Amino acid sequence: MAKISTYATATPAAADLVLGTDSGSADATKNFTIQSLFDAVITLTAYNDDAAAGVGGLVAGQLYQTTGAGALTTAGIVMVKQ
Repeated sequence: MAKISTYATATPAAADLVLGTDSGSADATKNFTIQSLFDAVITLTAYNDDAAAGVGGLVAGQLYQTTGAGALTTAGIVMVKQ
């Protein structure tokens, strides 16, 4: 097997796999999708709008998602606190 540094780099897609260790399963070696890693690490709180995000403690530049109950009537849109 070649040195890992000799492999080409690429931009990952959500379905791409990463090798890892499952500590909850006797340290078994498993594949994880990029999406599952993202979901495990990134959790976005939902707010009605930018003002509600500010009341909730977010500061400019932080991410949140819409609830669908505010001006943006679609839930789950990722927004940047202004």
